[in-house]
Amino acid sequence: MTTSADRIIGLYSDKAEGWIADRRRTLGTGGPGLTEAGWFERFTAALPPGGTVLDIGCGAGWPVASALIERGFKVTGVDPAPGLLAHAGETLPQGEWLAGDMRTLDLGDRRFDGLLAWHSLFHLSPADQRIALPRILSHGARPCVFMTSSGPGEGEIVGDWRGEPLYHGSLAPEEYRAIFDAHGFVADPIDPAEQDEYGLIWVARRR
Repeated sequence: MTTSADRIIGLYSDKAEGWIADRRRTLGTGGPGLTEAGWFERFTAALPPGGTVLDIGCGAGWPVASALIERGFKVTGVDPAPGLLAHAGETLPQGEWLAGDMRTLDLGDRRFDGLLAWHSLFHLSPADQRIALPRILSHGARPCVFMTSSGPGEGEIVGDWRGEPLYHGSLAPEEYRAIFDAHGFVADPIDPAEQDEYGLIWVARRR
C-alpha cells in the first residue's frame, strides 16, 4: 500500500507546474520569527565568497538557488522531480542540476562549502531521514555550514496541497544533534523567538 510519504516524489513530479506557480520567486520576508530571507542571510554569511553550495531538494530553483546564484555562489541542485529540475535548468543555466534522491545521494569525492535541505528533508519519513541525513552531511567540506528545517519533535503530519495529502516527518531534536555530532557538525542553539511557528530551523557548522 502506497503511503503519503511514498507519494512525495510522484506528487511533485505530477504537479510540477502547480509548484512552480505556487512557490514565490523571491525569498519570504513575512511571518513569525526570523524570515526565510533572514535564515538565508545567516546561511550565506557562513560561506566563503564564491563558495560552493549543494542544494538538496532544489525543486525548480526558485527562490533559493536563484538567490544563491545572484550572490555569486556556485550551486549544484539535486531533485528527483523531472519537471522541477527541467525548469531549474531552463531558467537558471548558471547552476548545475542533477536528478537524484537524497536517500541514495552519492556525488563521489565532491565536497561543498554549504549544504542546504530547505523544506525538503522533512518530506521524508523519520526512518528515511536517518538514511538521508548522514549522506548529505558526508558531502560537506571543512569548514561547512548546513541548514535544514524540521518539526518541533519526532512525529509525522499529513497536510493537504492541491487536493492531495502532503507528508511531513521529523526526528526528535536530540537525534538531529546526535547525527550532526557524529559527522563533525555542531548545531547553533535554538532560539524560540527566531523559529517558524510550524517547526524548527537548524543551522549546523563543521569547523
